[in-house]
Amino acid sequence: MTNNSYKKFGYYYDEVMAELNYDLWLEFIEPYLNKNDSILDLACGSGTFATMCKLKGYDVAGLDLSETIIEIANEKKKINRLDIPFYVADMTNFNLGRKFNMVTCFFDSVNFLKDKNQINKMFDCVYKHLEPNGYFIFDIFSKELFKEYDGNEKIEDYETFKIKWTTKKTSSTSLKHTIEISEDNDVFTENYYEYYYDLKDLINKKFKIVKIAGDFNDDLELEDERILLVYQKL
Repeated sequence: MTNNSYKKFGYYYDEVMAELNYDLWLEFIEPYLNKNDSILDLACGSGTFATMCKLKGYDVAGLDLSETIIEIANEKKKINRLDIPFYVADMTNFNLGRKFNMVTCFFDSVNFLKDKNQINKMFDCVYKHLEPNGYFIFDIFSKELFKEYDGNEKIEDYETFKIKWTTKKTSSTSLKHTIEISEDNDVFTENYYEYYYDLKDLINKKFKIVKIAGDFNDDLELEDERILLVYQKL
């Protein structure tokens, strides 16, 4: 997992990802929550989703592998004067010493796990941190989006920097993201890898699947790009 922790890119993350509609994820999880329920957000990034959940009245904590991005999350909570614990930890190996009503993991962060062994380790950690009958809700990219990613290139100028983001398939189940950022005379490049998983790869005997949806709709269609999964602890 260490190769996939955001380093310098973490400082640019919020601006590059500004178009993400976090409201869609919040609307998707709320039917499975009660007032004041607790949520642990895995791969929480800079804490935007955790902040939204906190402002809605939920008891929230966040966890991410990147020290850089957790620094930003901690600054964000100070600005908003919110009490949100953020942890630097691997989502396949963590122990926070408490349980939650729900664990979330969004923006295809599960696809950063490189094999089924890591997937199962994540499920084990989530299971230990969930209350009885608690929910684990996450998304993965579909086969359709996996195909679209191959050969994709994004070049964009921001106010203080320029980004070139290219994605290509490196095998039948893996993607390589190359992010090049230029600011003044400084240029740096970071690489990240994602892996395709079929739904059958995500079956776990400790959980039952409550819902499978595509692109935040009620069902799953072949053309959907994002698959949302609701699991419940057995």
